Amino acid sequence: MPSQNNKTISAVETTLDILSALGKREPVGLSDLASHLGIPTSTVFIHLNTLVQRDYVVKESGQYRRSFRFLEFGGSVRQRLDIGRLLRNKVEELSRETGEIAGAGIEENGQRVILYRSSGGKAAGDEIPIGNHTEMHWTSLGKVILAHLPVDRRNEIIADHGLPKGTDNTLSSRSELEAALERIRDQGYAIDDEEHLRGVRGVAVPIFNDEQEVMVSLGITGPRDRFTSRYMANLLEILRYTKNEIEVRSQYYEYSTIDG
Repeated sequence: MPSQNNKTISAVETTLDILSALGKREPVGLSDLASHLGIPTSTVFIHLNTLVQRDYVVKESGQYRRSFRFLEFGGSVRQRLDIGRLLRNKVEELSRETGEIAGAGIEENGQRVILYRSSGGKAAGDEIPIGNHTEMHWTSLGKVILAHLPVDRRNEIIADHGLPKGTDNTLSSRSELEAALERIRDQGYAIDDEEHLRGVRGVAVPIFNDEQEVMVSLGITGPRDRFTSRYMANLLEILRYTKNEIEVRSQYYEYSTIDG
């Protein structure tokens, strides 16, 4: 029997073949397109008519071309890539400026994932690699995202993963966690006080899109003895400045994509 992974939908394949051919020959008539593809004219017409009705193809004077709707898809991909490069560069700048470990995190499948990471000259502490997954409530990167997720999503994550302890300092009761998340929302940042690894502290801020939805988190971690309250307050000011720059520039990427 064929592998489940090899199964495809022939009608979708035909639609994609038609769009690919349009990209090379547009504007093009129905008969010419059908002849080029070696597909019956009636079949090509049905697919094209569906695409026209859904505003993905434009028909003008009997000729077909792709609509500008595809700019929306290409633009969103380009925006993600541009923001990703910006975020990676800012993580590297933070590590150079502070000398500490800087990182960016996202939520995936209810866990905190390290998206970017960079170590400065005086960095010491954990050796967590890029791509590392861990519990959202264990780290400042995770908690600051968790605090700003919709309530339903937050409840779903806690129901699925529970509140296991990473260290003796981990918030392991729902009431403690909810109180901490409320403080995070009020103050705009989260602190990891040896809740993930003994001897390691951290501070993180959320990065929002223009709809005020949390996209990623940005943070700095290091050894407990150096990460005093005063030292972390200084790091927080740097993080807030960088957060603002990323949010402003990500909106620029969005609008420049729309403008072309």
